[in-house]
Amino acid sequence: MSDAPPSFRTPAEQAAYAAVLADLAGRDRGDEAIIVFREPTDPDAAVVADAMIRAGTVSDELYARLLVAADRLYAPPPVTRAVAFDAFGTLVHIGRKRHPFERLIRQARDRANSLPSPMVQSIGLADYAAALGLPYPEAELVMLDEELATITLYPDTLDALHRVREQGVRVAVASNLALPYAAPLKALLGDLVDIWHFSFDEGVIKPDGAFYAGLTARLGCEASELLMVGDTWRDDMVGAVEAGSRARWVDRDGRASHTRRFIAVRELGDAYPDRRKTEQMTELELFRSGIDANLDYLHNQRWAVRAGLLRQILTDAPEAEKAAAKRALDDHYDTRGQPEISRAPLMRNAIATIVARKHTRRA
Repeated sequence: MSDAPPSFRTPAEQAAYAAVLADLAGRDRGDEAIIVFREPTDPDAAVVADAMIRAGTVSDELYARLLVAADRLYAPPPVTRAVAFDAFGTLVHIGRKRHPFERLIRQARDRANSLPSPMVQSIGLADYAAALGLPYPEAELVMLDEELATITLYPDTLDALHRVREQGVRVAVASNLALPYAAPLKALLGDLVDIWHFSFDEGVIKPDGAFYAGLTARLGCEASELLMVGDTWRDDMVGAVEAGSRARWVDRDGRASHTRRFIAVRELGDAYPDRRKTEQMTELELFRSGIDANLDYLHNQRWAVRAGLLRQILTDAPEAEKAAAKRALDDHYDTRGQPEISRAPLMRNAIATIVARKHTRRA
């Protein structure tokens, strides 16, 4: 558990955090709950912790979910067979937003409320205007063309998709969007995507569980084997977690609140890092590595104490004793490759010699 103070967007959020933390501390198994509440690196825990802070209370249901997340703290990492990316705000962005569909809806809101959203049906802008009883939408079609022409990839998009595919993991684009926006996506991303899963095709939008059920069915994987990556908390994070999948939140501006920042990434490539870079270590190698790290830490601590002692006793030392201290320092760096048992006497002898000389001089 980190000692770094949490960061909050508002004083109200900070006060809610403190209140929930106090409530958790007084419950059974409070320690486990506090750990995952303070640092919710598990996506489910992050979603639950965020809900607790917004509500300002700890319901029994949320507390139970938090303990389930705590039980997963030391579980082996789950297998990822597919990564699904949201489209707009995650992989691509629109340089000039004109919102042509929303413009039509504002002109005939009552009629629009009685019809399916263009996000859940395969319908173009002109046909949607006709369904609303509006005249041919010349101005809106120009706006749509302007939007589609300014759809561009984020700089890290292609590299991130390449890295996922090179690891044998399937790639999906799973997004809420209307029909006209699909073609530019396919033109930009081409063969890097295995499955295109759009709300207008599926007849349902995120965060609905049916959207995610259809996605995993098409990918041929279990919900737990899917990682969802997106920039919308409710649609991409809450929706995926409640469907039984994992999630990473793309926060390109770095504005994540305390609970959300533990599963947030600034760079798209960090959402699913290249796991080929780290070779698997045997249990014995891991054990030896831990011993080496601890010995090196202990040696550095011991050296810091001895170096401090040298500096202290040489404050008013003559040149001869300064030369001896310099030799001790040189001996230390020349023997760092040797076992600690062979280095230690050199330093002890050097310090003992200098101390003896100093006491003799004072006498």
